[in-house]
Amino acid sequence: MSEPTSAASHGATIELENLSKRYPGHPQPAVDDVSMEIRAGETVVFVGPSGCGKSTTLKMINRLIEPTGGRIRIDGEDVTGIDPVKLRRKVGYAIQSSGLFPHLTVAQNIALVPRMTGWPKGRIRERVEEMLDLVGLDAGEFHGRYPRQLSGGQQQRVGVARALAADPPVLLMDEPFGAVDPITRDHLQDELIRLQRELHKTIVFVTHDFDEAIRLGDRIAVLRERSRIAQFDTPQAILTHPADDFVSGFVGAGAALKRLNLTRVRDVEVRDYPTVTVDTPLPQVFGSLRGSGTGEILLLDGRRRPHKWLRRGDLVRARGSLARAGTPVHDTVGRDATLRDALEAVLTDAAGRVAVTGRRGEYLGVVDMETLMNSVHELLEADRLEAMEAEHDLVEARARQTRPDQEDPGGVTTA
Repeated sequence: MSEPTSAASHGATIELENLSKRYPGHPQPAVDDVSMEIRAGETVVFVGPSGCGKSTTLKMINRLIEPTGGRIRIDGEDVTGIDPVKLRRKVGYAIQSSGLFPHLTVAQNIALVPRMTGWPKGRIRERVEEMLDLVGLDAGEFHGRYPRQLSGGQQQRVGVARALAADPPVLLMDEPFGAVDPITRDHLQDELIRLQRELHKTIVFVTHDFDEAIRLGDRIAVLRERSRIAQFDTPQAILTHPADDFVSGFVGAGAALKRLNLTRVRDVEVRDYPTVTVDTPLPQVFGSLRGSGTGEILLLDGRRRPHKWLRRGDLVRARGSLARAGTPVHDTVGRDATLRDALEAVLTDAAGRVAVTGRRGEYLGVVDMETLMNSVHELLEADRLEAMEAEHDLVEARARQTRPDQEDPGGVTTA
């Protein structure tokens, strides 16, 4: 019986060396001679057109699909020759629609791999609770539920918890958020970013959505047909210097605005805002309103989550009743949300601000339109200066090519 390690497992390097996959009867390989090194602890996103082989490449890493040629090394160990079942127990795997077993409870789904690898029952129970807490689900509430009793977003969270339960150094994710609605998808992406900051796993993520790739990836591999690499670089480098027209097609219009996906709410100024709770005495509420300087305050619920925006007129019209007064808070953003998310939330708010929340929805502060527009102007100015430098370098290069006389390394001028 194998025991789990006491220390958390961080990421591992992944090396793909001349990796190929051919299917019988097909003249062209599905994956053709792919070589790539993925650093320990980074998130690499495969993005490319449908049918380009990105999911096939991903599945060869844990040998759900056996490679026809080439090598796969994880932390230097060649995994193409070891038992694929043992390999899959060391590599977390999360897919679209979660892939949970419908006849097993949430706890049983999460416990699956630790149980198969021989963890003690007590440690498995602890791990299930740890994983539910990690993905933001209350263990008491969700432990005994079945997948059919969960929303799509909750199922995906449980799927990620199951993939991480045995503490693998590598997590493979095959379009895991593709089947949920856009709002839930944004929240799940933020949750993954938060988890990665805590866990430092090596994540390989497949998507067809370039905006998702920008948002999640430390580096992005833009893949052509047969998984040939068109460009493998940071999101910023791909946005500002796409390698060719194929990559430019993925970047699309509005590259400067897409760069808002590279900056997080945690990277900008989050203003403190006057708050009261549902239990605050009315005289104190009115006092907070008078001293707010903003003309409004934020009412928090019993768990310190944003509940309503309150103005003095709201309280007067509601005859001093907090229950009837104020405008409900519809949108919030987390600290790991992108500036693009925050800008969208602020633009749909008549007052031009959005509340920032923590891991469990607790209030942390407010981001307003002024802060976001300053950040947009800084990005646009940076793009303008970079374009000017590139143009200057191009002019200099052309001038050097057209000069009739050149100096050799020894300083002798030749005609």
